Amino acid sequence: MEIYLKDLSNQIKKAQSIASGVKLPGTFVKRPAKVLFCGMGGSAISGDILGTIAQSRSRIHWTVNRTARLPQWVDSKTIVILSSYSGNTHEVESIFQQAVARKAHFLLVASGGRLAEEAFRRKIPFLRLPQGYPPRFAIGYGTFALLFLFIRHRWFSVTAQEIREVVRLTARYPRDRAKTLAKRLFQKNIVVYGGGLMQPVALRWRTQFAENAKTLVSCEALPEMFHHEVEGWIFPRFKVNRSVAIFLADKNEPGWLGKKKKVAMRAIRKHGAEVIEIKASGSGVLGRIFSMVMLGDWTSCELANLYKIDPMAICVIDQIKKAVRSV
Repeated sequence: MEIYLKDLSNQIKKAQSIASGVKLPGTFVKRPAKVLFCGMGGSAISGDILGTIAQSRSRIHWTVNRTARLPQWVDSKTIVILSSYSGNTHEVESIFQQAVARKAHFLLVASGGRLAEEAFRRKIPFLRLPQGYPPRFAIGYGTFALLFLFIRHRWFSVTAQEIREVVRLTARYPRDRAKTLAKRLFQKNIVVYGGGLMQPVALRWRTQFAENAKTLVSCEALPEMFHHEVEGWIFPRFKVNRSVAIFLADKNEPGWLGKKKKVAMRAIRKHGAEVIEIKASGSGVLGRIFSMVMLGDWTSCELANLYKIDPMAICVIDQIKKAVRSV
């Protein structure tokens, strides 16, 4: 597992060459108004991160679709990104068949599989990712290959300085910090909160703790949780007393959010739960996001070690996939 944890910085550097090898056809939309990013599990989180970045760095309306159904608004001015590391994800294949009839513009992100075969047959632009990774640990390839492609076509605005920073930050492994945090989370009910740049990171933490540490974690967005969930930190008392609330903080969060967060944190502590606030490292958008992604990934694996389970095993997920293949 550690070989994948240490590979993020390397993936970011290699993603540029993956993007540079993709040439969009002359008929491809020049100024896309919308992006529909379709994926599941580890192949979908890149869409959440890019969509968050797009809010301040792009004019494109970005939507992540985690279903097998194509929205009605997809049209000839839409880029449909099909993200499936294996190239065989049932839901993404279903979306592909529906989108062909809408004459949408496609981008495929995969390492092979049936979708890759369709891409070659239909001459669809294809970002081919290296094989041999668990999909959840190919996040550097999946995110940055697309990001570099979008930067090249001036659909996203990201500086070279921000790229250099995220490469540097992800080359520093947070092993000690992750070990310490995992010990605080061992045998606890975990809830993760994040807003703005930290909202997709909170989702990443939830999914990584589930797959790697076999631990149920809930997450909610800030400031959304101030309007309902904060009142739920009372019952059942046995659960609250065994809970940890993690607040992922970004240095650029507005002052009003910080004030509301302090009130919420104080209330949660009052009812018996532990509260941890973790602040992102880095100055650029990419650095702040991926320093926290990396900490969550490492912590989930350290927690798996404490539970003495294999973070690589995904037995139930494999059973579910086989159930569809056998139909």
